[in-house]
Amino acid sequence: MPGRSAAAAPAQPGLSEPELRLRLGLAPDNAVLWQQLGQHCAASGRMAEAAEAFGKAIQAGASAIALAVPHAMALSGAGRAEEALAVARAAQAKRPKDVLLTNLLGIMQKRAGRLREAQATFEAARKLDPRAVSACQNLGNLHDQLGRFREAAAAYQAGLRIEPRNADLLRLLGRTLRTAGDHAAAVAAFERAMALGPPHLDLLTDLVGTLVDMGETDRAFGMIERGRKLRGGDPRVDILEARLALRLGRPEEARALVERALAVAPGDADGAVLLARLHGEGNLEAANGALRRGLAANPESVVLITRLIENLTRSRYGDEAQHLQEAYELSCRLLQSNPGAALMHAKPLRTAFLRCLDHDRLDACGRLVDIAPRWIADGEIAGLHYELGNVRTLQDRLDIVEWHRAWGQRETRAITPLALPTTPALATGRKLRIGFMSSDLRDHPVTYFALPLLEQYDRDRVEVFCYSFNERERDPVQAHIEQQVTGFRWWPRRPSAEVAAGIAQDGLDILFELGGTTAMNKLDVMAYRPARIGASWLGYPHSAGLETIDTILVDPYIKPDDPRLLIERPFELAESWVALSPMGFRDVPIEESLPEERRGALTFGTMNNPYKFTRACLDAWAAVLRAVPDSRFLFVRPEARTPAFVANVRAAFAARDVDPDRIDYVGVRGRHMPHYNAIDIALDSLPHVGGTTTCETLWMGVPCVSLVGPGFPERLSYSNLTNAGLGDLAVFSVEDYVQTAAALAADRSRRRLLRHGLRDMIRSHPLGQPERFLRAFYAKAEEVARA
Repeated sequence: MPGRSAAAAPAQPGLSEPELRLRLGLAPDNAVLWQQLGQHCAASGRMAEAAEAFGKAIQAGASAIALAVPHAMALSGAGRAEEALAVARAAQAKRPKDVLLTNLLGIMQKRAGRLREAQATFEAARKLDPRAVSACQNLGNLHDQLGRFREAAAAYQAGLRIEPRNADLLRLLGRTLRTAGDHAAAVAAFERAMALGPPHLDLLTDLVGTLVDMGETDRAFGMIERGRKLRGGDPRVDILEARLALRLGRPEEARALVERALAVAPGDADGAVLLARLHGEGNLEAANGALRRGLAANPESVVLITRLIENLTRSRYGDEAQHLQEAYELSCRLLQSNPGAALMHAKPLRTAFLRCLDHDRLDACGRLVDIAPRWIADGEIAGLHYELGNVRTLQDRLDIVEWHRAWGQRETRAITPLALPTTPALATGRKLRIGFMSSDLRDHPVTYFALPLLEQYDRDRVEVFCYSFNERERDPVQAHIEQQVTGFRWWPRRPSAEVAAGIAQDGLDILFELGGTTAMNKLDVMAYRPARIGASWLGYPHSAGLETIDTILVDPYIKPDDPRLLIERPFELAESWVALSPMGFRDVPIEESLPEERRGALTFGTMNNPYKFTRACLDAWAAVLRAVPDSRFLFVRPEARTPAFVANVRAAFAARDVDPDRIDYVGVRGRHMPHYNAIDIALDSLPHVGGTTTCETLWMGVPCVSLVGPGFPERLSYSNLTNAGLGDLAVFSVEDYVQTAAALAADRSRRRLLRHGLRDMIRSHPLGQPERFLRAFYAKAEEVARA
């Protein structure tokens, strides 16, 4: 019902906002005036003010059902997702057969991150009105978000049977078909939409991207020119052309185009993201500056916010802890204000929450089983790196393997393997030709393990080639490698197809990729089969996903017992899959006395990455601390200077009956080795264990207790400990983990012997004998190459 003052002072149509506010000052209970003010605010994007105005209209007597749609949309736009959902739910409950209100409820459920509820609601809307195109579109969008592309396409096609000339549905259908790998059908859908009128820029972008996927570059440029004419100098067409130029390996041309566009449209999210990408990993400070300028002009852009979060979690310039804290706070705000958008951009938020040990908010980002298919469809396989420890059952582990495989199949679908040059058989006496591909062939842990193979190989029998895509400055370690190997190809920002063709010219027998999906690496190069045999080793403790990688280097301890947990066939060495090199494991001084003697209490600790600190891991650590009264725990990590990390750690241990004052923190990066002198016993993370960190721990005379699991990332320390002579510290149950740690804490004499004897012990075992590893590696490589 209208409010009491509505009849006495009716609103007039077409009033300006100042006029509305003036009249409301005289008639504050006029529901119609408040409604019109809400419409004004919503039209100008001021959703918080719009939500307040609609709320006051309802208080003044306007129909809550009649205003349900604009009120819920305004609340949602203002970041009040749960309130928006409550408005929609209340209205739909009063009119359960109203298709508009049912559709609204589904939208609000989706935006609140309740995807399964939203699916049921959209399906109900379709049943209420089988000709409701909006319900078809919303259901298709939901399926697409969840990576269910067949179901998404079916929903869009159902809508097109009702409205065959609906350009939006045609574009959405084309996007889904493209993501599913059916490029020809996608182009057909886009072209049908183009024929219906001047192209929306999103449509033009999708069509151009699909044509490039198909290798039809000239046609893509033609479409850009057509769009430039039809859209009358729209600066966003320049951004589209810049994206294409960058994809084709022309970064300077791309930069000029995007800077010209941003001078006209500084708030364009795509432009700011592209400029940040052009600055790249080599200059994250400038990249973040580009994103911040975009946000200043477009502060509500979820794309810009999430890209800034992602960059901040990787930023090492200035104060790393401050960058991470900012990323965490941005992630918290976005998750609270727009849960649906957070689910669409789960990867950067999950990274921030993992690094700051916020498991509750991590869970609120959604289930991995719902998120992973979307990552795979978008080519975001790197997101799975931080999820390797997010497993409880064998099926969880098999799912992660299959997600990697699905990504690999998607990547290879559009790539034709190269025709390799003919080379004489090894039996003719020619040299074995081995390649190593990684952006970490520089001052980096990957190089610390690979270096013996690059320095000490038999030059009369082997030729070694290295391929790097590092975008940062050349450092002394890279310069050293360049002097050791047969050929060093440094190809930053070169398109993958060109990289693959260049590698093929070197006539390799085996190409080892060492980086997986880590930053700046080009894993997709392996899809082109640029060498006779593709292999994986070292940088990524899991199958990379590409079935064009034939083999993966393992040892008897790392290799999973269940063959389903690897995609590649094992390239198995008889002892250790790595050995310590002098460059990476220098003689950092070890203090004479035990930390327990110096500090008056035994100290457990870790230097592993927090993305490995699962709830199960914290449970085990807390159990150890309870089993060893008065002991302490030390985190040595750059995150340890971040207030969010410290607060969440304290809360986590307090919830597990451990006094948080027993926890200590040292926040460093790159200068951590001397801090092992403050740790008596290292407790490995679980189920994803340490690798490089375990080796460093042992090298500094600190014993490490590790839990062995079924999968590759759960067995690295098992190999390191066994190949250092400490296999008894690798255990197979959480109970044994706690008991072994407690027993070692009580065995001060053993710890004293290890403190200054472990380095010699390592040198007498395979982990500390790089020459032995070198011989085994090249002998196995020759065996595989001759097979």
